Amino acid sequence: MKILNYLIVGGIFMWPILLALVCGIAVLLEKTWYFLKNEKDMTDKFKKNLIKLIQNGNKREIISFCDTKKNSVAKTIKNTLETFEEDEGVDFDPRYLEEIAKETTLEQITRLEKGMWLLNIVATVSPQLGLLGTVTGMIMAFKGMSGAGGADSAVIAAGISEALYTTAFGLIVGIPALIAYNFFDRRIDSVLMEVERMTVYLTNSMQNKNNGIKNSFRVFNQGEVYEKYETQKKN
Repeated sequence: MKILNYLIVGGIFMWPILLALVCGIAVLLEKTWYFLKNEKDMTDKFKKNLIKLIQNGNKREIISFCDTKKNSVAKTIKNTLETFEEDEGVDFDPRYLEEIAKETTLEQITRLEKGMWLLNIVATVSPQLGLLGTVTGMIMAFKGMSGAGGADSAVIAAGISEALYTTAFGLIVGIPALIAYNFFDRRIDSVLMEVERMTVYLTNSMQNKNNGIKNSFRVFNQGEVYEKYETQKKN
């Protein structure tokens, strides 16, 4: 009841800020659930096992392994190999494999960035609505002061109160939304970086295998470089 009174006293701009708060909480819960459900199994152990399978070059084993995982890397590798197997012709075309990898990566980008635009709007617009409430509140205050018969203290107090409530509420909603947006944006960038690394490694490995080069790879992981070159051509 007290919160409702604050919303009423704060003026009309408190309600769109409240709507932004509801939207922000909804996106926050959805993104948290998505990452906990889908991306938690993208561990170093998973990536090492996937690299070993790609080195072996058995497509069915790679697909079967990725089918047991829910993370974006596994989905991208699995969808890439399945699509490539369905459309694979007599001659190996690395450019076609790269195009398939790009398309499957774009699908994961769409899933990962779902709702981020709304969270960005909440973080940006909420403080602006609070500022707009401040302006309208101060207009009411000065209007009361310039009224006939001198300043109306009740009108002045109401105007200043509206200004303070909307400003505070806008910041209360906007600051956590901005923190959440930047946190998930960094998480998405991290996931997409791993997706790109693994897809590049997959295409290079398959191309090397087709050209008769064994186990040539360069894998980047969490800022560190793991390199191993064995460029022994088959006799």
